[in-house]
Amino acid sequence: MTSVSYKQETGTTLKPGGDSHRRTVQPLPIALLALALGTCLAYSKSTATAFTGLVWNADGGPFEVVRGDNLLSGSKGVTLLAGDMVETGPNAFLAIEAQEGTRIGIGPSTEVYFPQRTDITTLVVLKGWVKAAVKSDPLRIVGTRLGIQGHQSVFLLYASERYDAVFDEQGFATLLLREDTATRVGKEIQPNQFFRREDGTDVISQPRPSPEFVDRMPTPFWDNLPEPASHVDAVTPQLVRAVTYSDIQTWLTMPRDWRAGFIGRFRARIKDPAFFAAMDSHLALHPEWTPVLHPPPPPDPDRPGGLQPGGEQTQRRTR
Repeated sequence: MTSVSYKQETGTTLKPGGDSHRRTVQPLPIALLALALGTCLAYSKSTATAFTGLVWNADGGPFEVVRGDNLLSGSKGVTLLAGDMVETGPNAFLAIEAQEGTRIGIGPSTEVYFPQRTDITTLVVLKGWVKAAVKSDPLRIVGTRLGIQGHQSVFLLYASERYDAVFDEQGFATLLLREDTATRVGKEIQPNQFFRREDGTDVISQPRPSPEFVDRMPTPFWDNLPEPASHVDAVTPQLVRAVTYSDIQTWLTMPRDWRAGFIGRFRARIKDPAFFAAMDSHLALHPEWTPVLHPPPPPDPDRPGGLQPGGEQTQRRTR
């Protein structure tokens, strides 16, 4: 059981017209629920439908998609799939229609990964802005410090180098916490609550979004996410090339539980000398690749019992 404390803060409450007043925020309970809340269990599924989402609006030019071990160029009409890694440009806004009518907005300079899961559809946000208007099926959006999960609700997550921020705009949701290499269920939260967390610190709660959060928020996120267009011509993302190390370094070095399956996914790329060299020079950042890049020598058949030079025994001993 992991406990994370929450800090009481005197926050600024924004009013229409820019006025503000000071308000003391009541501290949240120190002890977090270690077991999943009953609400989350009721909404979880033993096997969730794999994520698919139609990009029906793509402002700001093409966006990048890593699918398999290829780099693709995406545009309006592309369908995003589980396993995709998406990076948007500095002026981008993507509007996506996912399963059951859920709408997802991805902001500028944002990196999002759609991992393949077996319970709840999840978006991992390494940096930037994501807003979701969730219908019947639950959706989880998580950064490296904080996350949020809910259904029949609207919420936002912003991830920066210094902190993650979560805002529950409408409906009831559940705050999620990232501890080391695990996402843990926090507590149920209510509309208008705002949370912020830096590395290794307590979660700060405020009754409304902070002025900094509001100032940084992309303009399309000020209003409700737009309704999908009645018709969008489906297009296929354009192949750019096989990925280079720099294309996927961010993903290869994110928390290890999120990069499960990456060895099988990108293993063929180490045949490229430049990719191999880059992987090898950064091996400390993703040590699970060590036996792939530098496999142990095969046993010597001429040595009794398969002894390796130096006396290492390759056969498994029976106890």
